Amino acid sequence: MTYRESHQPTVTRAPSICLDYGADETSDGVDFTVSERGMRFTSRWQFAIGTQLGVVCAWRDPRLGLRRITIDGIVVWCESDERAGYQTTLLFLELPDELKTSLREFSHRLDC
Repeated sequence: MTYRESHQPTVTRAPSICLDYGADETSDGVDFTVSERGMRFTSRWQFAIGTQLGVVCAWRDPRLGLRRITIDGIVVWCESDERAGYQTTLLFLELPDELKTSLREFSHRLDC
């Protein structure tokens, strides 16, 4: 799974979820919560508990340009939400300190 910024010609870029390198993407109604411990998101895909997912987080830093980090996580919860697809919780595997710092920056960008 990949997080990437939508390439719409607007000033604000919406988060999106991509599977299979963009072959299947959704950006409508995507809701993310990200922390150093994991990620919670809503998508149209259902994942089995225990599935390992690779997540790429990308954002544009005003000083450093495009930033990307890759994180592995395990699906620990996935339940149907009648309104929006599936609510999924991903627990990140052990992260080095430099990834934690980058993840905090990414999370801050999502909140803006």
